[in-house]
Amino acid sequence: MNLEILALFIPTILAVSLTPGMCMTLAFTLGLTQGYRRTLWMMIGEMLGVAVVVSTTVLLLAWLLALDPIYFRMLGILGGIYLLWIAWRLWTAEEHFSGARAGRAITGMELSILGFTTAVMNPKGWAFMIALLPGFLDAEAPIANQLAVFLGVMLVTEFLSMSLYATGGKWLGRILGEDKNLALLNKFAALLMVAVSILVFS
Repeated sequence: MNLEILALFIPTILAVSLTPGMCMTLAFTLGLTQGYRRTLWMMIGEMLGVAVVVSTTVLLLAWLLALDPIYFRMLGILGGIYLLWIAWRLWTAEEHFSGARAGRAITGMELSILGFTTAVMNPKGWAFMIALLPGFLDAEAPIANQLAVFLGVMLVTEFLSMSLYATGGKWLGRILGEDKNLALLNKFAALLMVAVSILVFS
């Protein structure tokens, strides 16, 4: 992956990770109810789940490339259309962020399983990876090296984002609870999705 592609990939993943979703909402809720140290168990499971999703997606795309580039191209076009749809949804989103403030004590194993299943069983996560990665995958570069870069960027970004949500508490809830702030974050993510779509179509 060259530096220009990496320079677009990192902020794209960062913006998507920071946008409130299933995993970030879970981190926020557990941070309030269980504390940051116990939430780390969930974060470990979630990152393992993300690694499974990313690795499986990259191997699927590599298999398509090995068959015939036309299949990869077709998937890339469908992915670009899906990313444009995500961008439109983000740009017009009118969602609000909130978290629960009460909960029972949960074991570390339960938290890890919860994080893993949340990441792996989320169909939107799979769809997003399949749509996003064709724009960054280089057919001429070693797949293993690219997978290592994808995992490195995504896992670090996920960990930092979940840590922010888990430790942000009332401050983060207040900031993201304001419509104008969440709208700005959504619009920024939407613009990045459009940029990636252009990359996929080119």
